[in-house]
Amino acid sequence: MLRCMIRKASNPVPRFFLYGEAEAKADEHFIHAETLERRSQPSGWQIRPHAHADLNHVLVIATGGGDLLAGGDKEAFTAPCLLLIPAGEVHGFNWNADSQGHVVTFVEPMLRRLARREPGLGDLFGQASAVPLGGDGADCLRLAALLEAEMAGGGVGRSLLVEAALMALLVHAWRAARLSAGGGGAARGPRAALVARYRDLIEEQYRAGWGVAQFADALGVTSGRLRAACIAVTGHPPIDLLHDRLLAEAKRSLLYSDLGVAEVAFELGFSDPAYFNRFFTGRVGCSPGRFRQGAAG
Repeated sequence: MLRCMIRKASNPVPRFFLYGEAEAKADEHFIHAETLERRSQPSGWQIRPHAHADLNHVLVIATGGGDLLAGGDKEAFTAPCLLLIPAGEVHGFNWNADSQGHVVTFVEPMLRRLARREPGLGDLFGQASAVPLGGDGADCLRLAALLEAEMAGGGVGRSLLVEAALMALLVHAWRAARLSAGGGGAARGPRAALVARYRDLIEEQYRAGWGVAQFADALGVTSGRLRAACIAVTGHPPIDLLHDRLLAEAKRSLLYSDLGVAEVAFELGFSDPAYFNRFFTGRVGCSPGRFRQGAAG
């Protein structure tokens, strides 16, 4: 049976959903796009250091520049460029007041799915970085503007076009980063790499009923080291990442399958349906049965 763990660590760094918004869980297909000015101008062109547990940023800077604050360092940048911010990275910005561009935000599970097809995309978000834009600059700006327009509209096929535009933007960012690095790429930090391996292993084994200690053993690290890496990168202990995946799959099964609640529990590796009921209710606020009935209604 899976067991809950009490979070003992706290992090003084503010954590938001989008900047200034209370932290919340993003849908596994979440994508957001807005102009740079929309969120930066009201704060006096200064974004204080903060983090997002499960969201990556691609900032496409058309004009202006400023300083990127990340990893305890300050890096100056000027347009045209990209700013790449991985999920969990503490970051902030001091903007020049004439800066213009777009901020594209997307959830970490989307990056992991894409990185299984093209590992270089995962390496692209190994650490916060500024990437100069050459020939790809016009395409990146066009794609970011398309994303923003589609997010604001309701045209047919909107979700497909948004995902396609995001993938195209990431490929252009990948090419620009390789060109800037002389054909190489940013190395993913050891903690971020461990968390990425843990997330991939969750995808493989989340139905097996494993606890965190079993995942740590399979990764060849101690439970303490895995916990430290997860908290540093995501702000949450490893049990939360596992529970998030189980909860997402539980919801999907309840909504789109005819399995009974007990069958869903067993499918997800719970040996006791009553414990699954408590697990689900404690996180969703209603029982699995009521969740299914509410969705049907």
